[in-house]
Parts: sequence; structure tokens; C-alpha cells
Amino acid sequence: MSGGLSISDEHYAVKVDGAWNDLTDGRSGWLRRLHRADWGLGIEAGSLRALELGTWHSAYSWLLDDSKVSWITGPAVLRRAESKLWQWKAAVRLGIPYPRTLVTTSSDAVATSFSNEVIVKPVGTGQFIQDGETMTVYAEPMMPADTRFSALNAAPFIVQERIPAAKHLRVVTVGDRSWAATLDVDSTAPADWRRRSCNHSAFTEAHDGSSTAPTGALTIAADLGLGYSSQDWVQTPDGEVFLLDVNPSGQWLFLPERMGKAVTDALADLLVAAT
Repeated sequence: MSGGLSISDEHYAVKVDGAWNDLTDGRSGWLRRLHRADWGLGIEAGSLRALELGTWHSAYSWLLDDSKVSWITGPAVLRRAESKLWQWKAAVRLGIPYPRTLVTTSSDAVATSFSNEVIVKPVGTGQFIQDGETMTVYAEPMMPADTRFSALNAAPFIVQERIPAAKHLRVVTVGDRSWAATLDVDSTAPADWRRRSCNHSAFTEAHDGSSTAPTGALTIAADLGLGYSSQDWVQTPDGEVFLLDVNPSGQWLFLPERMGKAVTDALADLLVAAT
């Protein structure tokens, strides 16, 4: 982090681009992320730099939580909603279709819980440093007997039944409004659509109102307290839809231009309404 901060009995202020900004007075705001995705990557645990970054994180987190900003999504709510475990349990509780899920460090548990292909993805961050290069952990398809599951004892992972996909859906919610875009799935498509860079420009706006995904997306966004969300859903060949991930700060500008502009305008409207 850079800049600065000052917290006293009378005021809160942060320094950005050389100028101090007083956060004591009420205002509206949207905290998309507390820091960049690669923030802290490669820093040695226990080092002086790790201590400095941890101190910045603690101070900024408290300041944002306690400030008089009317947030689109509150910082504490945002941090909790980023947990895939919270999303999983909320979906089950709300009756939203969600893949059968196991979080485990046991390869035996995987073998006894599933018989067909599964999807494996990280519980926490999906990035790490290897040989000086930032690596991304994508959702990976495996069979339950795959020998790679022997590495599970190093850290728990999410293991889910693989839902057969005819379409990927990106559903964006802002307040009580939603928009959906779809991506057709072919026989060679990877389980994680992000692995194909061309997919980011291949989504088309959904005009079929028969899908229940937008309604489900609004339901779980409201339950998690999210003023904004960008969610990944999948539609089976039979037309059923399943929630895969809720991204409290996910991207939307790669979606069709008209849809992206509508989302941007809706966010601006929320910010103006809160002032």
C-alpha cells in the first residue's frame, strides 16, 4: 500500500496521490477491493515487509469499517461474502441449486463421496508465486481416484460434482436489478471458462426470461448483503441452472457493451442516491 492514514478522536483521513481526504463526514462509496489481487504475493512470512503489510491491512480495514461512508457493500460484509464456504452454505439454506460439495484434506473422503467426475478449486486465494512468476489456480476436473488427490493433505480444497454444462452464465446484480449474459459450451471447452482468453469477448446478452438464475442471483446477493455481485452460474443441457460462484467484486466490463453500460449506470445511480 502507499499514501497514508490518520485516525484520531476527531477525524479519519487517508492520503491518496499526495492529498489528504477526510472521511469523517458522511458520503457514499463503493469498495471494490481492499487491495490488488497480487498484493502481498511473494512476501516472506515473518519478514519486516510482511509485518508492515499486515499493519497497513489492520489499520485500513478498521478505518473502512468504522467510517461514515454509506457503502454499496459494507467492508465487513464484503470480506465475509468472499468466502466460498459462506456462499455454499447460503445457497443450500436458500434452496438455490448448487453442486454437491465437499471441503477436505482427505483423498479417501473424495473417493468415498463421489463416483463421477468432480471439479477441484481452492478455498482461498487462487494465486501464488513460483519461480518469480504469478500463477493462477483454475477449477480443475478430476476423477475421484486421481492420484493428485494425495496432495490434499497440504491444504483443504473444494471438491464438487461436475455439472454438465451447455452454457456458462455471468449474472450481475446491482441492488434489486440483475443482468445475465451467456457463453455457449462446446465439447472441447475447459471446465473453467477463464482458461480461454477469447471467452472474455464471447458472452452474449441473455434475452430468454425462462432462466431462474437472475432471481436466484438476487436472492443470494440480498442474503449475503451485497449491493453488487458478479456471479457464475451454469446451465445444463436440460435447462437446469446451478450457482457456482458469487464474486462480490467480480468483473463486468468484458460483457456485452449495452449490458456493461447498464451495470455501470446502475452503480452510479446507487452512489448518487446515497449522497
